[in-house]
Formats: sequence, C-alpha cells, structure tokens
Amino acid sequence: MASKPTGKPNGRPTKYEPKHVELGFWMAQAGLTNKQIAHEMGVTVRTLDNWKKTHPEFLRSLKAGKATPDEEVEAALLRRAKGFTYQEGDRSRVALPDTTACIFWLKNRRPDQWRDKQEIEHSGEIKGPLVIIRGPGKGEGKE
Repeated sequence: MASKPTGKPNGRPTKYEPKHVELGFWMAQAGLTNKQIAHEMGVTVRTLDNWKKTHPEFLRSLKAGKATPDEEVEAALLRRAKGFTYQEGDRSRVALPDTTACIFWLKNRRPDQWRDKQEIEHSGEIKGPLVIIRGPGKGEGKE
C-alpha cells in the first residue's frame, strides 16, 4: 500500500494507516508504553506523537486502550493497600494491608497532604529574633 502525503510540501510521506487505530488500541490494552508502541509500529515516538495530534481517532484509541489496564492496576493497588481476603482451593486466605502500597496510593492520590517535600509560605511580618528549637542530640537530654 502506498504511503499518503503528510500535507507538508517537503515532508516525508506518512506511514499512518487506518489500521493503526485498532492496532494502537490493542497494544495499549496490553500495557505497552508509547515508546514500545512506536517501536512495534516501526516509527519514532515523535512520529507517534504527531499521529496523536493529526489523527484524533488514533489518540482516542490509545487513551481507551490504556484506561482498562490503568483501572485494573489501580484497583489491585487499593486492594493491596487495604488488605483483602481470597480463596485458595477450599480455604480462605487473608492478605494483610501493605504499608508501601498505602504510602504509594496516598502520595499519588493526595500529593498535597502526603508528598515528601512540604512547601510552607509565610506572608506575615516576623517580629523579634528567629528562634530554632531542637530536640536533644547525642549525649544530651536524659542521663
């Protein structure tokens, strides 16, 4: 099949074809990154980005393909963070909550409250000397 022109007078012909809509959907559904999708389609990431800009149906297919795996992973992370019960053969098993999963969830879902670095703004006037209070260091404090 012959390549179609890009619309640019001196540009290369595009490799984009309508079949890339469905192909992109299934690759995204399988969890491939944009870099991996581009590689599988024989183009650069920049070309893939251009296709997303010039072919809205292609962009929609990638977004739709990525939505389900992202939701599944999010649900699995939440279950792991909270703990859950599951069946193994004829026995019920309990997976206890995972602190790391909790931290990961909170840092991503509530970054304003859970990020490592907190930024505090002070807009008032400071009156008097600045006093820094420290806790006891090594060799200080209780004897």
